[in-house]
Amino acid sequence: MRVTLTFDNGPDVEGTPMVLSALAERGIPAVFFVVGQKADAHPELLAAASSAGHLIGNHTWSHSRPLGAAIEPGFAGAEIGRTQRAIGPYAEDPPLFRPVGAAPGAVIDDRLLDDEALNVLEAGGYTMALWNVVPHDWERPDDWSDGVLEQCKRLEHAVVVLHDGYPAGMGLLPDLLDALVSEGADFRTDFPRSCTPIVAGVAGSAVGPLVTPRAASR
Repeated sequence: MRVTLTFDNGPDVEGTPMVLSALAERGIPAVFFVVGQKADAHPELLAAASSAGHLIGNHTWSHSRPLGAAIEPGFAGAEIGRTQRAIGPYAEDPPLFRPVGAAPGAVIDDRLLDDEALNVLEAGGYTMALWNVVPHDWERPDDWSDGVLEQCKRLEHAVVVLHDGYPAGMGLLPDLLDALVSEGADFRTDFPRSCTPIVAGVAGSAVGPLVTPRAASR
């Protein structure tokens, strides 16, 4: 059972240290997809995550809406570029990017990107990482862990999206980690091809349904 644990919407002064502590106690690596304005405000949390061996990825500057829902030219470029500059020395090579999921509940559809965002990701050599297990920890902080283990067991390679940016739900993280450890999970920081429609700037055929062309969306 291969599992890549990812944490979005941080760094957060409460949630990120909680997550880092739980991971460190069990020697588990993870990937943190950070919001640029939060990363800019708390570079020490990026340093702590990176020094612990975790990967740092770009999750837009403001996390205000999916890039495919933007109406102003230049929005996607600014959201991605400003965040990458805030990540600075902690960025991966090739750089990692995770788009903002569409409402309700991190939906993967053509609202994820517009053609401007796609061009920026291709030109910048980004790998775009999606997800296949969504526990909704931001909506259900007291019971989101129910069923996550079974979902992971059904997948060849699970990519779990959790949120250190919403610390209320992170109290359940240690129990989930212990359950995964007890099942012999192979914890990784890579992503299955099914969750990476763009790899090092090269877009595959799976990108098409994720993009709203500018002319169609303006």
